[in-house]
Amino acid sequence: DVTDDNPARPALSPREAEVLALLAEGAPNKVIARRLNISVHTAKFHVAAILIKLGAANRTDAIATAMRQGLVLV
Repeated sequence: DVTDDNPARPALSPREAEVLALLAEGAPNKVIARRLNISVHTAKFHVAAILIKLGAANRTDAIATAMRQGLVLV
């Protein structure tokens, strides 16, 4: 798991980490789906899981939180 250094926070799966990196690039769900060869529905599911796991209110908040935690570099 990618974020297991903080036991209070559920770890991101490897796929969620890939989605998070694309979110940090500003990719919309359609682009995330195309780049990862998944459906748009699945991309949305991963984004929602990331928001929950990071305790983020939205995509922008998720990126800011991930940057503070060192999960992504922009």
